[in-house]
Amino acid sequence: MLLSVSLAYVCVWNPPMITEQPTGALRTTLIDSGAYVIILAVCCVAIALRRLAPTTAVVAVGVALAAHVLIFDGLSILAIVACLVAVETCTSRVPRPHAWLLVALGYLGGAVGALRADKLIDPPTPGAELIVLAVSWAFITVAVLTGLLRRRARERIEQALERAEVLAAQQEAERRLAVAAERQRIARHVHDLLGHSLSVIGMQAEGARAVLATDPAAAAEALVVIGRTSRRSVSEVHALVDMLRADVRESPLARPSAQSDGSAAPAGSSPGLDDVPRLVTGARRAGMPLTLDLRCDAEPPAPVGEAAYRCVQEALTNVMRHAASAPTKVRMRVEDGGVDIVVENVEPMSAGGGAAGALDDDTRRGAGLQAMRERVVALGGRMWAGERSEGGWRVYVTLPALPHLPQAQPGQAA
Repeated sequence: MLLSVSLAYVCVWNPPMITEQPTGALRTTLIDSGAYVIILAVCCVAIALRRLAPTTAVVAVGVALAAHVLIFDGLSILAIVACLVAVETCTSRVPRPHAWLLVALGYLGGAVGALRADKLIDPPTPGAELIVLAVSWAFITVAVLTGLLRRRARERIEQALERAEVLAAQQEAERRLAVAAERQRIARHVHDLLGHSLSVIGMQAEGARAVLATDPAAAAEALVVIGRTSRRSVSEVHALVDMLRADVRESPLARPSAQSDGSAAPAGSSPGLDDVPRLVTGARRAGMPLTLDLRCDAEPPAPVGEAAYRCVQEALTNVMRHAASAPTKVRMRVEDGGVDIVVENVEPMSAGGGAAGALDDDTRRGAGLQAMRERVVALGGRMWAGERSEGGWRVYVTLPALPHLPQAQPGQAA
């Protein structure tokens, strides 16, 4: 806009040479030339709007300058500046390949205007045409190069902005994925920390109510187990809340916590294979008819040991909730190749809550198994859970000795 206003101001006071009209009258001022006013207006408006519609602006300037060459004998400041601005706009803003065609027309128009202006040189100089043509094309070439440099700089800025937008979108997507993953992780922790303990409490409470009148000592022992398990659950809830408040590098889950039998885990450690016997002992004290067959010939990494512990814990929790009185077997084989876990009970669990002794009619089915499957697949293991052909329920888990990223989707079973 500033260029257009400046050009209009300068050109008003610097008119071109005016040819004689057929009538012989000579127009000597710019104001008297209606054609020049129109050409000036078209050029200024086109230059002002060249960023919004570059192709239309260049074409309008070209038509106006063609009329300028036909009407006036000599060049003017308007013709020179408008031609250079139009050529620069071609290479900087007009889409290709139209830009190169318009640039070629600009070279042609500049040559015609320069050669017509050369006729006004008096006296004629030999070779003046070539000099004028070379000078005009040199100015046009400078304008072309300037436009190319500006286009390149603008494209770099646009590419940088596009990359910034893509990066921002990617970061937003990663943030959402991280939030979703964190929610899943917290849900698994809540399920692992509280599901087993609450199942034990519920089972002991049912047993205490059943024997309260006939065997007060057994009821009192059940209440002791309930109290101990409740305190452990409260401690685990506090640890989980602290984990949500604390920095990720200082996870409260690594602090000592009580086991199912009330004993404390080693300081600074997560539950592992060594804690499975304590878990089974606690389930037996809760009244489950449970046997353990554990053979350990190797020492797996800590993540594998913790995952194995959590799988056994979740499987026993499901038995407590759906078939509390069913005899249950836990078989674990720890070798150099990995860990194999089988948890099975010999009585079928019914759809309405399981065998006799089931705690409740749970309508939220599959959440624990899904969390277990996600934990197993995250380490590159496999899991199968379903009814046995001879009756009952079986959970089979295999974990590799060296955990790796999964190749299958979390929902797939072996």
